[in-house]
Amino acid sequence: MIENIFHQHQEDLARKAEEHEALRKSPEYQEKLVFLGRTISDLITTLRLCTIAASRWQKFTDEYLFPRYLDDIVEAATIAQFAIQNGALNPARRELRFILEVAVNIAFVDEIKAKNTLSERIEFYRGKGVKKSNVDHVKELPFRLLNEHKEQFATSVVKAWVKASNYVHLTKRRVDEKLELREKGIELGFESVEMLREVIDEVHEVCSIVIVLAFETIGPSFTGDLMVDCLDLREEWTFHASEYIALIDAFFDYKHERKHKLSQLIEQRRQRIRYHAGSPP
Repeated sequence: MIENIFHQHQEDLARKAEEHEALRKSPEYQEKLVFLGRTISDLITTLRLCTIAASRWQKFTDEYLFPRYLDDIVEAATIAQFAIQNGALNPARRELRFILEVAVNIAFVDEIKAKNTLSERIEFYRGKGVKKSNVDHVKELPFRLLNEHKEQFATSVVKAWVKASNYVHLTKRRVDEKLELREKGIELGFESVEMLREVIDEVHEVCSIVIVLAFETIGPSFTGDLMVDCLDLREEWTFHASEYIALIDAFFDYKHERKHKLSQLIEQRRQRIRYHAGSPP
C-alpha cells in the first residue's frame, strides 16, 4: 500500500516537473529572467562606475567604507540571481535583506564620519553606534539629490527591508503565504510566472535603493557627471525604470548640456519609469 502511494507520488512529481520545465522555457518566463540578469549586471556596472568617477577624490579612495564593501553587495546580488534562476525565491529575498543592511549602514557611517579616517570609521562601525541588523539609519541620511522626496524614500527603504525580513524567520506572513500556495497546488520549486515577476520586482527595488545610496555617498558632483555624460545615454540601463532614479536625474536638469533638449528629456524620463516612488514593487 505504502509502495503504491509512493509510486503515485513520484509519477505526480515527474508530471509537475515536466509541466514546470515547459513553463520555464516559455517566452514570458524567459523575458523576466533576462530582465533580472540585466538588473544585476547594471547594478554591478553602476557601482563600479561610481568608484571610478569618485576615484579622483583621494579621501574617498583612502578613507571611505563604500568602495571596500562593494564586493559584499555584488556577491549577495549574484547569489540572489542564481537562487531565483533555480527556483529558490525565498533564499534570494534573504540576500536582499543583507544587501539593504550593508548598503544603508556603510552609507550612514561614511556620511556622519565624513571627516574621519578609515580606521576611525571601522571602529565606529564595529561599535554600538551602528544598528547593524536593521536599516533605521536610513532616516538619518540627508539624501541631497532627492529634495522633498527624501522622507518618502527612507520609508520605502524600511518597507523593503521589512518585506525581505519576513523570509529570514518563519513569520506569520510566511506561514500564511505557504499555506495559501499549498491550497493552490504550488509547491517549493514550482513557482508561477507571477511569483517570479514579484521577486524580480523586489530585486530591482533593492538594487535601485543601493544605487541611490551610492550616489548619495559619492555626492552631487560625481553623480551629475555619471548621469549626464554616461548613464542617461544608456537606453537599456534598467534603472531608468525607477522613479527615485528619475528624480535624481531631474536634479541635474540645470546643467548647460541639457538646456537645449530639456522638454525631450523630461518626456523621456516619464516614459521610462516603470516603478513609481512610494508604490509597492
